[in-house]
Amino acid sequence: MATARFGKALAAVALFNGVLFLSLPSDAQASNESDAKKYTMELKTGKDAKAKINALHELGKLAAIMKSYAEDALPDIYKSLDDKDAGIRAAAAQALGACDEPAEKAVPPLLKLLKEDKDESVKIGAAKGLGSMGPNAKAALGELRNLAGDKTSKIAPAAKAAVKAITNKG
Repeated sequence: MATARFGKALAAVALFNGVLFLSLPSDAQASNESDAKKYTMELKTGKDAKAKINALHELGKLAAIMKSYAEDALPDIYKSLDDKDAGIRAAAAQALGACDEPAEKAVPPLLKLLKEDKDESVKIGAAKGLGSMGPNAKAALGELRNLAGDKTSKIAPAAKAAVKAITNKG
């Protein structure tokens, strides 16, 4: 009799925990969706570089959780890759890497920043973005390995980390 009661109590606790677990993610998801909309609007309409950079960082974090959170912001993220402000370009590169975009679409603009941008922080952001893409960014390995081999470069550590992430060698 005591065993049966214990079994029923254990089943009730398991049922309660299951219901609790299933109810929490939907609240968190709704919060993430509203945050994504807020940051997308900040990116689209913001005049302040710091606000745009923050929005890009937050959109990158949200995209890492679920790609759909940043889908509405993708055109503005791509547009931000060409911004006159280096901080915005760097943040956009990192955010794009987290967005799980197809490699044939995301790698070329990141590789262009890595090769052609004059600002080191942008190149570091591009390397980090490519690293976030993992094996999907294999097309960038040659350039990243060249940068990783330059021991005097400030970009080398980010390039080395990207090579490790892309080749899955940690």
